Amino acid sequence: MPAATVNNISGASRKRARRDEEADSDQSDELVHVHQASSGLRSEPQRKRPRVSEPASAHKMAAQPRARGRTVREPSDVSSEEEEDVPMEDAADRRDEPAATQYEIMRDAGFKHLEHADEDDRRATQRLQQKSLARQTNRPGDLNHAAQNGILESIECINFMCHKRLHVPLGPLLNFIVGENGSGKSAVLTAITLCLGAKASSTNRGGSLKNFIKEGADSSALIVKIKNQGHDAYQRDIYGDVIIVERHFNRNGGSGFRLKSQTGKTVSDKKSEVDQIVEYYCLQVDNPLNILSQDNARQFLNQASAKQKYRFFLQGVQLQQLDDDYRIIEEYATSNEHKEGDLEVRLEHAQKEHDKSKREYEIFLQAEDMRKQCRLLSQKAIWAQVAEAERKTERNEEEISQADGQIAGAQHVLTQRTQELEVVDEKLAQAQEALRGTREDGEVLKGNVDKAQQDFKDAQSDLNRIHNNERDAHSLAQSASDSVDEYEKRIQEEEQRLQDLNGEAHSRKIGELEAAQARQQEVETESEAARQKAPAIKQTISDATKESQTIDRYIGQKQDEVKATQNRVKELERGQGSLYEGYEQQVPNLLRMIEHDAGFDRKPIGPIGAHVQVKKPVWSPILERTFGETLNGFVVTSKRDQQRLRDMMKKLGLNRCPIFIANPRPIDTSRTEPDENFDTILRVLNIGHPLIRSQLIIHHRIEQTLLVETKLDADRIMLDGAGPPRNVIACIHLFKERGFGWGVRVMANSNRITSSPVRPPDRNQKPRLRSDSLQEVSIQNERIQSLTSELGELRQQKQKQQQIIQQGRRDMAEANKTVDLKKQRLREIKVEIEDIQRELDSFDGADGRLEGLREDLKKHQEDYDFHGGQYGALTLRKKEQNKRVEELRAVLGTEKQTLKEFEARLKKAEDRVNRCTDSRSISVQQKNEAHDSLRIAQNEKARLEGKRAKLEETVREYTAAASEACPERAHVGEGETYDALLISYEALRKTLKERERRRGTTDEQVISRANTAKAELDQLKGEIKLVRSANKHFKQLLNDRLAKWRAFQRYISSNSRANFMFLLSERDFRGKLILDHAAHTLEVQVEPDKTRKNAAARNTKTLSGGEKSFSSICLLLAIWEAMGSPLRCLDEFDVFMDNVNRAISTNMLISAARSSVSRQYILITPNAIEGRASLDKDVKITRLTDPRQRRLADL
Repeated sequence: MPAATVNNISGASRKRARRDEEADSDQSDELVHVHQASSGLRSEPQRKRPRVSEPASAHKMAAQPRARGRTVREPSDVSSEEEEDVPMEDAADRRDEPAATQYEIMRDAGFKHLEHADEDDRRATQRLQQKSLARQTNRPGDLNHAAQNGILESIECINFMCHKRLHVPLGPLLNFIVGENGSGKSAVLTAITLCLGAKASSTNRGGSLKNFIKEGADSSALIVKIKNQGHDAYQRDIYGDVIIVERHFNRNGGSGFRLKSQTGKTVSDKKSEVDQIVEYYCLQVDNPLNILSQDNARQFLNQASAKQKYRFFLQGVQLQQLDDDYRIIEEYATSNEHKEGDLEVRLEHAQKEHDKSKREYEIFLQAEDMRKQCRLLSQKAIWAQVAEAERKTERNEEEISQADGQIAGAQHVLTQRTQELEVVDEKLAQAQEALRGTREDGEVLKGNVDKAQQDFKDAQSDLNRIHNNERDAHSLAQSASDSVDEYEKRIQEEEQRLQDLNGEAHSRKIGELEAAQARQQEVETESEAARQKAPAIKQTISDATKESQTIDRYIGQKQDEVKATQNRVKELERGQGSLYEGYEQQVPNLLRMIEHDAGFDRKPIGPIGAHVQVKKPVWSPILERTFGETLNGFVVTSKRDQQRLRDMMKKLGLNRCPIFIANPRPIDTSRTEPDENFDTILRVLNIGHPLIRSQLIIHHRIEQTLLVETKLDADRIMLDGAGPPRNVIACIHLFKERGFGWGVRVMANSNRITSSPVRPPDRNQKPRLRSDSLQEVSIQNERIQSLTSELGELRQQKQKQQQIIQQGRRDMAEANKTVDLKKQRLREIKVEIEDIQRELDSFDGADGRLEGLREDLKKHQEDYDFHGGQYGALTLRKKEQNKRVEELRAVLGTEKQTLKEFEARLKKAEDRVNRCTDSRSISVQQKNEAHDSLRIAQNEKARLEGKRAKLEETVREYTAAASEACPERAHVGEGETYDALLISYEALRKTLKERERRRGTTDEQVISRANTAKAELDQLKGEIKLVRSANKHFKQLLNDRLAKWRAFQRYISSNSRANFMFLLSERDFRGKLILDHAAHTLEVQVEPDKTRKNAAARNTKTLSGGEKSFSSICLLLAIWEAMGSPLRCLDEFDVFMDNVNRAISTNMLISAARSSVSRQYILITPNAIEGRASLDKDVKITRLTDPRQRRLADL
């Protein structure tokens, strides 16, 4: 699409050409067809025209004080969407001085083109007369018609100035917007200006967009619809018949545009696109005369000086913009002239370099065949890499398919292993319950066997002793019987011999002897009785001593427990103590190793006890014993992490820390827990990690084990009713009678209830479970009181045993004393017997022998009687004891058989538990292995998929690189690998390198130097050619455009003068428009009195207000007629007019609008439009009411 230019300098005109009838056919060689006043520098019609300057007159106008006592504020920073103008020297100020630069001399050319102003005015007047005649001969409907594009259909304001929401539909030709003061009429023109891309400062209403946002709102929006029909519409295939331009801005300074099609689809959000549309339709929203705001209208129509009017004129007809653009062309052409000399010097040097590199390149071409072969090998090697990468990708795809199959199989195996583990867990729980019940029965049976064993041993010992005594008694009785027989025979013989020798003295001594012997026997019996008391007394003392020693051990243990508990209370009160002092010494070092080790798939969690807190510390000892070694354990999620952690433990010498492999998925216990009224182990614990929670549930069933404080409550829960409550497998209650930390586990197993004691942990064992320190201090203090009470009872028991020992010692001393006295008495009696024996010996020897024989007989008879009676008693006792031993043997055998049967049952129960444990370990291991297999398969698939992405990326990279190096894929023969091709390539390349070494430069350097030298030479030639051509072109172009500029200035000036006079004649005024381009002034002289035909025209200062306003309207219409924009806006043009002048001016504006073909007028007035104009079809009147009144009406 050709650029919009002046007089087709850069191409055919785009649109808005004046009608051919406006041209004077007789003077066509001197007239300029004005299409639109825009710069020919815009070589691309669809591209935003950069604004390189802003006319100084606009700044000067903005600096003038506004009407009604208001002053204009300095423009503030606008949003990022608005372009910044590059400040340049004020063009208007330059015109106030004589032309001093070469450009100004070229532009003005001595103003010779303005020397025939009268002739120009005459021709312009003729053209106006021809147009007037044409309007009179044509029908009214043919005078004007709506444009097919480039005009506004409506404007909508949202939260803008005083309007919350305003929609103004616009007619295609003449629009009047009327309303009282304060109704927001001027906001319409301001909205059009801003929405079509103008800066906020150009409206003279505010320095920044946020000043236009309605009070109380944070953002605002403007929407303008532009008609876009006809064959020359702007990108109609994209936008359709309507282009919707939206501009949004907020108080934070943000601003943005949005271009939409007729259907509402967003096409662009760039301001440059808005500028292109505005430029395309030549809307000139920043032209101060095109959209004449209220302040500018007041200033231009009533207050402007001659120089200010001239500046308005230049800006309105775009002469100012053309002048600024041509000045840039002149400066650019001047700078290019200086470049030409520098380029010639560089060109000479580049020619020498090119000749030198060309000679080197000719030498290089001699080894071309080897280089071609080298390139072929390089291309093959490159594509061989691609082929190898593709083969790896295909293999990877096959491996991924295999991995999918492995994952499916591993998932199936994992499901099976999970189900198997659940079955094994149930069997293990049942086996453990059965074993616990069997062991409780075993304690009773073992006690029975021990008692039967002891009874049998005691009876057997008694039988052995009786048998030995019987044997001894029988031997002694037989010996005594033989002795009696022998002595009786000897006595008979001796009596026969001594019948005659028996005397009285001898018989008396014998009687004394017998009496002494009787006393001796009595004392011996008493001494023997005293000696028999000693073993029982010694046994009593020994038993009491042993019991006292046992009590001493208990006292020491209790004292140690009291001391340990007191130290624990002190540690709790001081907040001391390490979290890991209850574990092996190397556990903290293990944790540090885990923390600094990055080789785990997932960091192990542990020790388990450090992550578990007891809410009720009274249960801490029982739970310590219940969990056992589990609290020392660590939890991992893979077999690899388990092995890695086990190696660390071995290195540190840790042997009591089990390692559990856990499933990361938490266990849902919502359906397996008992009623919420019960406390379970799970509910009295705060568990810091879900993996630890899962392990305690799996290994200890903590969600189904109740905790109650009293045995009565435990029995009521477990025994009352049809059985234990739902989801309850065990109940633990405190055993306070046994001491602190003791408990009893009550189990429901096989339709019967069993119980087993739960011992407290060793007193040297530091607690591993965490608990609330205040509660634990209270419980530990209670434990100290209990231990102190138990210690007092033990001391009382010890005192009682000491009393028994002392009494036994006194009894032993008394018995020893009695024995000693009896021994003394026996010695005295023996002395007496010896004395009697000596006296008897003094008798006749025969009598002595007889007495001796009798005495010996008696003694032996007594021995016989004693041992015979003893033998008989022992025989009877032995018989009875034999019977008792046999009975006890039978009892012992029965008990042993019962115990043996029990041991068989126990062994069977233990074997069953062991088998279940082994089965569970195997199941857990199999499940973990299934998890590991699934994880390995998933990881392998993820690795392969990640590898696939890398391989595919490698293939793409290799292919892209290979295609860049060799667009056509080189054929790689079978057996040709990348390595083999690379070796051949390197060998050939080495040969070429050797040649390069001898030559002194590489092939690439030769080619690069030759190409660079040629490219540099060609570039310099092209540059110098372009510079010379550009300099010539710019000079010619500048001369041509300045000539057109002068013709345009001449044409616009004559047209404006003729139009002004023609418009004055509408009221029979006379006057003229004096344009002094050398002095930069525009003066208006008017004679309103038609009777003074020969009088000179007067200055406007001498006119009345209405005459002055009418004259200003004529001036504005004259300039508008010279402008090419399809849009013309004027705000409050009749504010100072009386009714007569207002009516005349309004009719004049309507007539001018109708004579301007396809132009859209938007006129704002606070007064009503009356007369025929309000009824015409080409006139659209929009009445605005005060927004405040609308709000009141809405209320």
